[in-house]
Amino acid sequence: MKKSINVILMIIILSLFFGWAGPLDSFGDVGHKVPEKTSEKTQRNKSVFHSSDYLKQAKTYKNNDELQLALFFLKIAASLSPDDMEIVGKISDLKLTINKKSNNYFKKGKKFYVQIKFEEARRQFLTALRYNPDHKDALDYLKNRLIPKEYINYTLEKNDSLKIISNKFYKDPELVFLIVYFNNLKSDTEPEPGQILKIPLLDPEFNQTIGDHRQDMISAKNLLEKNRFQEVIVITEKRLENDPLNKEAIKLKDEAFYQIGIQLSSQEKYFEAIDAFKKITPEYEGVNSVIQEAIQHELLKAENLLKEKKYEASIDLAEKILGYDQSNEAAKKLISTSLCQQGKNLFIRKKYDEALHVLDKTDPADDCAEKIRLAVKKGIKQQAEAHYIQGVKHFLNEELQSAIKEWEKTLKLNPEHDKAKKNIEKARSLLEKLKEVK
Repeated sequence: MKKSINVILMIIILSLFFGWAGPLDSFGDVGHKVPEKTSEKTQRNKSVFHSSDYLKQAKTYKNNDELQLALFFLKIAASLSPDDMEIVGKISDLKLTINKKSNNYFKKGKKFYVQIKFEEARRQFLTALRYNPDHKDALDYLKNRLIPKEYINYTLEKNDSLKIISNKFYKDPELVFLIVYFNNLKSDTEPEPGQILKIPLLDPEFNQTIGDHRQDMISAKNLLEKNRFQEVIVITEKRLENDPLNKEAIKLKDEAFYQIGIQLSSQEKYFEAIDAFKKITPEYEGVNSVIQEAIQHELLKAENLLKEKKYEASIDLAEKILGYDQSNEAAKKLISTSLCQQGKNLFIRKKYDEALHVLDKTDPADDCAEKIRLAVKKGIKQQAEAHYIQGVKHFLNEELQSAIKEWEKTLKLNPEHDKAKKNIEKARSLLEKLKEVK
């Protein structure tokens, strides 16, 4: 019974904060709808309050980066379903996210503080407190090191609340923690009418930074619907510079890059499309499949170039594909086949050195390349032998200089040709003797 009362009190407090009549009205109607003999336990079971409703509210606020409100709704859901460990896990994860974001802004503020950029530091510390109003270090810097330049003394009126005052001065009810902290108030109490509060004045620029990010996301959504994708990217990337974990900004940015990639693919600019797709978070649904589809289009181009015997172009394109997908076996096979065919053509034209140079780039395990390599080596030996025989003919015709040139060509092709080595020595010796006779 006590637990139910606590839940109801929490919901009543929530309705006072947000002016919601729906849930409370429904709650008030329950007693009229239940027959008189229905037990108190049965009435509780038929309560209109369900944890799923508050989980949905929590998700909405989380997506809008209102993490403290999201946490508040999750706690209500946990109170309604105390045995639901999934809700407990969500609360734990959200607290971690809140602490991470808050700490990131605090670190930025501290960096600006060291650089004596106090206004920038103040903005970062205040943003840290927006995510986590209990961040002690950020509070310490603001209160003891970056004291606001000015205060306004404000006397509470009868219907005032801290949220109303925060909204009046900062255009944001969620900055209430500033008033609480600078007036040494307790966060769970409201000051009395007539009490004088010190309202720290903030730079207008900071207020805009805090308040306008929601409008930025709305603008980005509208631009996305109008296919103005580059503008969406500019807005979201600017937002992510200060808040790298903002899911809404990430989602909008991903969608913009996805649509740009689709447009480029339709124009057959597949590598440019892949560049756009690669800027999308890997978790984005379907991004891997469109990347592979674009790669397949480029592979088809490379295959056609191979069929047209444009080996260099085919190799260049396949190598570019591997730059995007290092494990692409089809691209590797294309390179190997193109090199093999290129080597074969050079072999047919008896350009053996060039053929070997090309074949050396192939995979040693490639059967095609190995067959051509053996044929090239055999052709080199045959060519060496042809030069040797031609040298012998010159020698027999007493054309010693010509004979030496042919045998030197033999050795260039086959350095191990012993007969050519010996014959060169004999020919040079004879030339020396002929010089002596003359």
